[in-house]
Amino acid sequence: MNRPTGFFEQPLWTLLGLLVVCAGPVILLAGLSGYVPDDDRPGVVVVGLVWTPFTVLVLVLAIVGTVRDQRVWRDLDTAGVRVLAEVTSTEHVPCGEDERCTRISLLVTVPGRPPFTTSHLVTGVAAVEAGARVPIDVHPARDLFRLADPATAWGSGRP
Repeated sequence: MNRPTGFFEQPLWTLLGLLVVCAGPVILLAGLSGYVPDDDRPGVVVVGLVWTPFTVLVLVLAIVGTVRDQRVWRDLDTAGVRVLAEVTSTEHVPCGEDERCTRISLLVTVPGRPPFTTSHLVTGVAAVEAGARVPIDVHPARDLFRLADPATAWGSGRP
């Protein structure tokens, strides 16, 4: 498991989330403040009352998820064990119109646990070969890991 992308590192989803979160209270405020015709006011207020709890639910889920992610990564920081994962294969794949990436498959062996495999997509053409060893941090009791230092784990260049 890699560190999940932060909410604000995804601008499209952030914008969409803010629109959903603001919709209920804005509709309710418009209905109660007189910004809609009198004939439509009851319907607008009802829609606002229905959407506002949905807004609260979305906010609670976002906050709980963020707190959980932070706790999980703090747990990895405190209990993590540094091991060397073996690169089992590399494959150059397209990841955009003019961009090439490298998919790197890793075999991770943790003392006291069965080995597992994972893969990472690295932007650019990574200068790593099968059989190389890459440092990663692994939680000793959970399936949680991250690259220890991705900048020095492999070099990347442009195709």
